[in-house]
Amino acid sequence: MAGWTKPSASQYPHQWNWDSGFISLGWATFEWETAATEIESMLHGQWSDGMVPHVRYDPRQLADYFPGPDRWPGMERHVGRAGELTSGISNPPILALAARRIGARAPDPERRDAFWRRVLPDLARWLEYFFTARRLAGCPLVAIVHPWETGWDNSPRWDRLRQAGLRPKQIYERLDTRAVASAERPTGRDYDSYIALAEIISEGDFALAAYRDRTPFVVYDAVFDALVHRAGQELNRIAEVLGEPAVIAEAELAEFARAYDEYHWHPHLRTYVDWDAQLGEQMASPSAAGIAALSGGLSSAERVAEVAEAYLASCGTAEPICTVPPGTDAFEPSNYWRGPAWIQVNWLVIDAFREAGLERAAASLTSSTLRLVERSGFGEYFNPIDRTARGSQSFSWTAALVLDLLHTAPPKS
Repeated sequence: MAGWTKPSASQYPHQWNWDSGFISLGWATFEWETAATEIESMLHGQWSDGMVPHVRYDPRQLADYFPGPDRWPGMERHVGRAGELTSGISNPPILALAARRIGARAPDPERRDAFWRRVLPDLARWLEYFFTARRLAGCPLVAIVHPWETGWDNSPRWDRLRQAGLRPKQIYERLDTRAVASAERPTGRDYDSYIALAEIISEGDFALAAYRDRTPFVVYDAVFDALVHRAGQELNRIAEVLGEPAVIAEAELAEFARAYDEYHWHPHLRTYVDWDAQLGEQMASPSAAGIAALSGGLSSAERVAEVAEAYLASCGTAEPICTVPPGTDAFEPSNYWRGPAWIQVNWLVIDAFREAGLERAAASLTSSTLRLVERSGFGEYFNPIDRTARGSQSFSWTAALVLDLLHTAPPKS
């Protein structure tokens, strides 16, 4: 099992879906073929129904990480390639955005087109999976079934899950606090919920309908939906260059955009929030989700500026972008998704600024992001108050996105 990059040797020894998307952008700045291989390797774990799992397990490292593939029983019936070991949930489709960017950086048009022709069918099937297997009646948005699927594992956005009191049927031993302090990781109660949800998903043979009947967690995630929309745009750009039909019809993207605004825009808070599909209501927890969602290509330049200005102001003197604003009850500056700054969130916002033509804002956030890493190193995430690196160290997507930012930043005058 070769051709991919560990997010971190000590904490994450397997291949993660959206990590590989971000990591490939760094490789593309100096080893283009390695960048292409990173994406193609992740697609080797694709299921027969088109789903690309959030983890593709390295069979040599199964003893070093929990939960392993045994916690997703039945997945072996769904993988597209016999012998692949994967999780049973997905991740935001950063791979689509990365594939388009990497192709644009190819050494020549021939290699670009060959790469795109190899990955476009699998990426298109993945998007089709979201638009079929993950839709609820009456809404074109994508239903998320696990906090891990969003990538924002223990964000306060999901705290209402605690009220369900879920407990896993099987006993388990966490391994994530061996390399990282427990104060920087989800609580035991949260982890019980995560493992119990994985059991419910597997018991329903990974089908949304069977899962929904037994779970408290079905969500339209503002960031995930934004990145699904962006993935559709990016794959259509690839298809146009190749002379192929659009992957997603413009009318379907327009319908998705209308639903996105209806479900995710909060008119009083003037930002994007999540939607609880089980309760049929918005989830207005203060977080960086609203500003990260600007990367979806769904907002006018004026709205991008409005949402960003308000959220950055809420961070005060703390390092942007705090995943939870300081001063709110849920803010924990060193605890995973409950306050720390993450480089990939900054990258998404920088990308949104550039797409909206807000070059000064993009340059400012780029500069502060690079200064943070220069000062504190390649941490998994950063305490936004004292600027210290937290979580795993020598983290791959932090290093990769620094390379990408250096590569794409305009030269200093």
